Amino acid sequence: MEASLAFCILAALLATGACLQCEVCFGLGVSCRGDLQTCAAGEDSCGVALTESTLAGIKTHSILKGCMPLSQCKASPVSVNFGQGMRTQTSFACCLGDTCRTSTITVPPANTTLNGRHCPACVAVFTDQCSEKTTQCTGDETRCVNIVETLTTGGNPVQMVMKGCASESVCAQIKLGSGTFAGISADLTTAKCTAASPRWR
Repeated sequence: MEASLAFCILAALLATGACLQCEVCFGLGVSCRGDLQTCAAGEDSCGVALTESTLAGIKTHSILKGCMPLSQCKASPVSVNFGQGMRTQTSFACCLGDTCRTSTITVPPANTTLNGRHCPACVAVFTDQCSEKTTQCTGDETRCVNIVETLTTGGNPVQMVMKGCASESVCAQIKLGSGTFAGISADLTTAKCTAASPRWR
């Protein structure tokens, strides 16, 4: 506690603003509880990310809370369509301190109207390759995304690949490199966005 306080005082002397602390947690469902942790340099807001995943018509939710740049937590909702009835949508919200414990966030309904574009799509875990199938894009999904990443939580790395139709807001968020949010680190070795192809004749 004393070391943390000393760090905050030092940080206050070196830069403007107070030392930010955010609740950090991950959970299944629409809420989670965690401890307050001091944010790193460049993380100037607390954020909440709620993801709705759909598989074969069944919806599940997961939530992340932690420190993040203000620009990221104000991002538009993102949508990725992996084909074969698999889809994820994520909404972001900003909060500070104790308000993160009570803030609520919702995911808007998915727009499933076909938009005349298509992308290769697939998802696989424990590998950097997957068997692609063409999927038709919907709503504001005008980009094709190709992500290969290694997620590490609790010291256990898991490699996965994800391809599919995505909204433009997804492409604004992904970038090569490593990052950590709510105790989960991600190392992206492939992060590509390309224009979705017009419907074939």
